Amino acid sequence: MTAVLAEAEQFAWPLGEKRVLVRERPLGLVAHVFACGDLVDEFGAIILLEDDLVVSPMLYCYAASALAFYADDPRIAGISLNALWFHGITHAPFTPYLDDGDVFFMQVAWFQGQAYTQQQWAAFRQWRETAVTQILPTDGLHELFQTFPPTDWFPLKTKYLVQTNRFYVFPRESLTTNYGDSGTHVRGTNFFQVPLQTRRADFRLQPLADSVAVYDSFQEMLPGCVRQLTDQFDGYEFTVDLHGTRSRANIPTDFVLTTQALRQPLKTFGLDLRPLLANVIHQQPGMGISFGRTVDLDQRWWARWRAASRYHAYFVRRRVGLRQRLREWLGGWLG
Repeated sequence: MTAVLAEAEQFAWPLGEKRVLVRERPLGLVAHVFACGDLVDEFGAIILLEDDLVVSPMLYCYAASALAFYADDPRIAGISLNALWFHGITHAPFTPYLDDGDVFFMQVAWFQGQAYTQQQWAAFRQWRETAVTQILPTDGLHELFQTFPPTDWFPLKTKYLVQTNRFYVFPRESLTTNYGDSGTHVRGTNFFQVPLQTRRADFRLQPLADSVAVYDSFQEMLPGCVRQLTDQFDGYEFTVDLHGTRSRANIPTDFVLTTQALRQPLKTFGLDLRPLLANVIHQQPGMGISFGRTVDLDQRWWARWRAASRYHAYFVRRRVGLRQRLREWLGGWLG
């Protein structure tokens, strides 16, 4: 601790006042994040960075612009400074639909660099005072959220987003990247490394109400946004499940658009265009995406495996031969 404190105090910061806050005892990860959030009461807004992040020189410009632009929208709960590039459940690439903005919106409390206004944090704090902090099966979140340890705070924040119908604003080009240093939850990894936007000073920020790139906690586009892009499902109440991660309990509607297997689909689409939704909008012929009744979901193990195989094959642009695999294995072993 003494070495950390000495490093912090010696660090040169020529851009304004620097304060080093020293706690009398370790707070733990969750309490420490919440204590940092409470600093909005003193400063009006904060940028919250964890210790394994590297930031773009344009980070402050983006954060200040986004905080000001969305300050009066009660449905915005925070600003992400990181462009989430993967699906949190399947770990497949995640590509938000392109519209006229440099941002998209999602009900995921992503933690790799955030910014809040005092009003945004106060709303979360007030909700937290009476909320059931445990993630329950009835919360409308993926079952994986029930397995996170108590040292994780973002499942609770994501529950808050879902229960209050709020969203984070995400940049399409990241202002932070993560070195994945070993810590409480990770043993050294480069999985979270992303390109940084280091040149852009002006960002096309658009209101939540004007965007079609709006996603729920399953990283699925909201049905209302899908309706803006195609009229194929007019008259149907449906759930979007293009990543195939929803259990029956998390499909509350009579109809579903999914990559899971359906026994008698009303419509089918191929798996060729990118992102996944493009196959639906342009009515790409083929199999892989189905629209039909939720009761027709095929839950037999071989049907689930076949659907999962199609889904993962979609993201493999080029198959690696046995010779190349052997070279890679040998290179890693020698290294």
